[in-house]
Amino acid sequence: MAAVTGVESIELALVAANGGMPTTGWITIKDIEMGSVNLAVPPLEKIRIRVEDKAGVRWVLPGETDPASLVLNSLDLNIDAANLLFKGKVTTGATEFDAPADNEQIYYLACRLTSKPIEGKKMVWSAPALAGSAGFANALTKGGFMAISFSGDTTTPVDADGKAVSPWGYKFIDTTLPEG
Repeated sequence: MAAVTGVESIELALVAANGGMPTTGWITIKDIEMGSVNLAVPPLEKIRIRVEDKAGVRWVLPGETDPASLVLNSLDLNIDAANLLFKGKVTTGATEFDAPADNEQIYYLACRLTSKPIEGKKMVWSAPALAGSAGFANALTKGGFMAISFSGDTTTPVDADGKAVSPWGYKFIDTTLPEG
């Protein structure tokens, strides 16, 4: 069985060259708000063709579709993560965040989401280029916390020859089952 439940980690990085996944520079998003992660892969839209003098559908053609998307909230207002999500900029140990003057930007980030283990397996979903934007979510109340929110849509990167490569994929990795 290959079931998937819960999020163990989400990592983001600047996109790599030629449509590949980065090998370095990953920032782990910490303190992911419970229930805030949504990974959606919508089905292809269909165009149904009918003819005037016959009942039913004659042909079904592929139509437009939305890309796979990832949405999350992090309760950790880490400044290095904010710089990556709001500015597309990698920093280490930054102590202050200044919002960009032009905050209507889309940044392209690679993503790796790892699920919690179940029955000895974890799923690792990856996307080499999410077109994303960030914001803040949640009300400032004594019963809640402000969160950095991120929403990204997969894009189709190209390799060195200009050929399209997969916009997302996943694999299952083995985990060690507890004794007993």
